[in-house]
Amino acid sequence: MIRFEDKDLNQLVLKQCPVSGQSTNWTGRFSDSSSISRRETVTAPANATHFWVVVSSSGPPNAVGVYGVKNLRFWRAGAEDKVQRLIPDWDTESADEPDPSRYPLNGWARSGLRKEDAHVVQFGPKHETAVVVVDNSPIAHVEWDTPPRPPDPETPHIFQVKPGERLTFAWDEFYSIGLAGPGSVAYKNLPAGLYRFRMEGLSAMGVHTGVEASVSVEVPVVFWKTGWFWTGALVGLGGLGMGVWRLSEWRETKRQLADMEKNRALQQERLRIAQDIHDDLGARVTQISLLSSAAQQKPQFSAEAQAEFAKVSQMSRNLVDSLHETVWDVSPENDCLESLLSYICKVANQMCAQAALKCRLQIPDLPDDPPVTSGIRHNLVMVVKEAIHNVIKHAEAGEVRIQIGLEAGRLTIEVADNGKGIDPATKMRGNGHLNMRRRMESIGGRWSQTSKPGAGTRICLESPLSEAKPSASQSNSKT
Repeated sequence: MIRFEDKDLNQLVLKQCPVSGQSTNWTGRFSDSSSISRRETVTAPANATHFWVVVSSSGPPNAVGVYGVKNLRFWRAGAEDKVQRLIPDWDTESADEPDPSRYPLNGWARSGLRKEDAHVVQFGPKHETAVVVVDNSPIAHVEWDTPPRPPDPETPHIFQVKPGERLTFAWDEFYSIGLAGPGSVAYKNLPAGLYRFRMEGLSAMGVHTGVEASVSVEVPVVFWKTGWFWTGALVGLGGLGMGVWRLSEWRETKRQLADMEKNRALQQERLRIAQDIHDDLGARVTQISLLSSAAQQKPQFSAEAQAEFAKVSQMSRNLVDSLHETVWDVSPENDCLESLLSYICKVANQMCAQAALKCRLQIPDLPDDPPVTSGIRHNLVMVVKEAIHNVIKHAEAGEVRIQIGLEAGRLTIEVADNGKGIDPATKMRGNGHLNMRRRMESIGGRWSQTSKPGAGTRICLESPLSEAKPSASQSNSKT
């Protein structure tokens, strides 16, 4: 350290030149080790009158070891040729360490709590003089000091300095310094496994003592690489997946129950409407038909009145038939394949019988339990009636053949005749064909017609048994 003071001995600036670790080629002996050259330039502060140099072990409390300085010298800026040496040569053959009072320049002085650890030695093969501090205690320190000020302030001295003056110090140093107290060392990214950490003690001179200590260290496998972690992760993922599946099943079951409840309420309402139509409207219209028929037979009415009553009676019977058809459409008891097929056969036989047409029905053995929604039943019956009506009105046929089948959950109905057929060049009139196509498309089915002049006409219907549920966007648009 280089310390500057003013005339009243107040310290102004302390320039520290610390070292740590071990210098190059240090062997633990002064005789055959080598030193490192070092240079520092400092500027004297304002009010500075003199400086002094200290070689000290007063670093961190736990720092121990040896530090030595030789060939210490300095020069002032502008007077580089006037080098001042601070450690004189030691020329003795008998004493390992002479009395410091033999040194000129007012000598050096020991200080600190362990003055006996401040030494003067012959360093290296050339036996150069060096001042050394050996610190082997973590709680005490030792120093070599040059005089803090000249003994006579009026006498010029090499330690005097002017404010702002630049001084360059140069020296050779050697050292071996470590920690005597608790320390730590870090090994990063060690693979998992068992290790043994070994330590060997060093003396204050940095020489191996041969005393060793060791401790076993285990670096555990990181948890995400262990079998139990992956087992737990798989079990957790499985449990999570099971929970998600159960939640999805629960929600689906809840939705199905809600749909069933809504459907049950709808079925009850449909049944009520069917019963009301049958019991109330049907009975009233039947009564009208009976009254008109009875009025028609009374002789007091004119022939014209009787004819009008006959028309009322016929219209009432037609209305009764329409009401029966509506009741059949609305009643949830008829939402099955067997009821649909039976009704189609009934309608076909009635229409053909009234038109004096032969009606051939081809219905294979079909399951009677598949449910059929009322919308599909209604549209299929209306399309079949329209197809038979077209045969009666336009085909000039003698026979109508109706063939029904079920394949892959889709119902197929074919209405064919042996009439005159349709000429492709003939422009179709009316909306019958268009209405049939639209009805089939509305229930997710298909309609097609094939015909040749003189070879009759065949209409093919294909329909699902249940209507597809509309998507959310369709529902919103319909709403």
